[in-house]
Amino acid sequence: MAAFLSSEGLQKSFDGTRVLDDVHFNLKRGECLVLLGPSGCGKSTLLNILSGMLQTDAGCLRCDRVVLDEPATQTHVGMRSRNFSMVFQDFSLWPHMTVAENVAFGLRVKGIGRSERESRVKQALDQVQMSTFFERKPAQLSGGQQQRVAIARALVVKPRLILLDEPLSALDARLREDLKLEIAGLLKENDLTAVYVTHDQAEAFSLGDQVALMNQGRIEQLDRPEVVYARPATRFAASFIGSSNIFAYERSNDGLRLESGFSLPAKIDMDTPERGHVCIRREAVQIFPGKTACGNNGHISINASCIKESFLGDRVEIHAEVDATTVFRGYSEIRLKPGEPVYLRIDPHALHFLEH
Repeated sequence: MAAFLSSEGLQKSFDGTRVLDDVHFNLKRGECLVLLGPSGCGKSTLLNILSGMLQTDAGCLRCDRVVLDEPATQTHVGMRSRNFSMVFQDFSLWPHMTVAENVAFGLRVKGIGRSERESRVKQALDQVQMSTFFERKPAQLSGGQQQRVAIARALVVKPRLILLDEPLSALDARLREDLKLEIAGLLKENDLTAVYVTHDQAEAFSLGDQVALMNQGRIEQLDRPEVVYARPATRFAASFIGSSNIFAYERSNDGLRLESGFSLPAKIDMDTPERGHVCIRREAVQIFPGKTACGNNGHISINASCIKESFLGDRVEIHAEVDATTVFRGYSEIRLKPGEPVYLRIDPHALHFLEH
């Protein structure tokens, strides 16, 4: 299937500082692309170029094979002509309008007749479970209710593309969890193509068909959520996504010699790079009290000492010191005391190698 939305080499600078650098992606119709990354990585700037609020300095942006933004040909399609909708972090509802009037606003601008307008507003509010709040003003709604109205306003115009700029960041944790699932359902039910900006990894993995991990204006890695998580392409990706043990290493006769001098007793094949960094996800490190037992069933077993523990409810995070300069983070099913002898069990298939 051909790309519905495509970006080729987008660039953007402000006051001589490059904030977007050679951004490429392709998004199929009905898919959700999540832009994930730390503050200042370029997520919102890219979203504003997609919306038409900003123009790119170089490259080309296409939607449904039509060029929207291309400085080389002096092409720029304005916001209104793109038929995109946007959902903002701060809701951006008109305070003097009722819920129904807020949702109907875009339809009025498009000149949609009253009968159809009312029908579409009712349908949109039904979808976000706000059908009993027609006559209320935004000040009479909770934060979650206001965001539902903002989502209904975006849906009601039947956009070609919906853009969501950290729409859940102003809400509390429980409400974020509920709305995250609702948004995912609404996107699929309405067969919407979407670009979603967040710094929250749980949102990214729940909503994205593709995740673009951004760093310093560039897309560091672009792939399916499960690939970005399990097979990070760079040290930045490995350190930003999830929580990993990352060690510089060199191959040795008995496994991997870490930068600290510790030898990780791992069987490696000839495809393993001679040197680089090894990434081991925290959840791949199981930690048990006592000394390592015989018969490890193919696992890597290491003796260590607990130096720190954090109770997380369903499990306990342990910092385990192997030697004075080598510390692993992993999980235990029981609480352990600092100074207590422990052993680590690591599945060798969990070792992921990075050349850079």
